[in-house]
Amino acid sequence: MAEKDVELDDPYAFVAQRFPVPEGVDQDALMARCIVEEYALMAMPPEKALRMFASPYFSGTHAIYRRRGEAFVRDIIRTVYGAAAGEV
Repeated sequence: MAEKDVELDDPYAFVAQRFPVPEGVDQDALMARCIVEEYALMAMPPEKALRMFASPYFSGTHAIYRRRGEAFVRDIIRTVYGAAAGEV
């Protein structure tokens, strides 16, 4: 990005897209697990992953945190990280 300025018609601009989800699918659980798995693959410590959900500066993760609560996020982190999650 240092080489050129972003143009209005830039094809690499981020665009969020919604998609239909079947009835009964827990969208928050799917999204939270996907995000936590990405954090784990980046070798992020589980404590920092929890902080990312708790921080209002990260709107997507924080929305899940607000809707479902800290215990929900902790459970997802423990499921993904396993024993490495410790006391998260």
